[in-house]
Amino acid sequence: MIQKIIYTSIILLFIACNSKTSSKKMEHISTDFEFNKSITLTGIYVKSTISKREQGDHIGHYKIITDDLKEVILLPPYSKESVRPKEEVQSFEGKKVEVTGVIKENTSLSPPSLENQPISVNIPCFITIESIQLAK
Repeated sequence: MIQKIIYTSIILLFIACNSKTSSKKMEHISTDFEFNKSITLTGIYVKSTISKREQGDHIGHYKIITDDLKEVILLPPYSKESVRPKEEVQSFEGKKVEVTGVIKENTSLSPPSLENQPISVNIPCFITIESIQLAK
């Protein structure tokens, strides 16, 4: 019961703090992401604590925060690839990066299935990552 209250609170907080954003390359304030197409975003590479597990130690998920303070999760938390490689984290954490990939409008916390809709939050999420590099 407490876990459901925490999830609901987190979801409401993220909904309140996030809105849609778009453009082929987002280095300035923008209003909409272009979903389901390969785009490049520029932002700061930081830890993400969004996951189905209880809050505690950071378990390896990351996101980028764009210049207009929008966040985009680097891969859905249920994906094993969402735990970013240590070498990548050492190279990029806290730095401005360019990430190229496909973005989905919401972040699913569990994989979709025929029986159940996944729990999701209203935060954009890369569903594929083609490249991550330091911003120029």
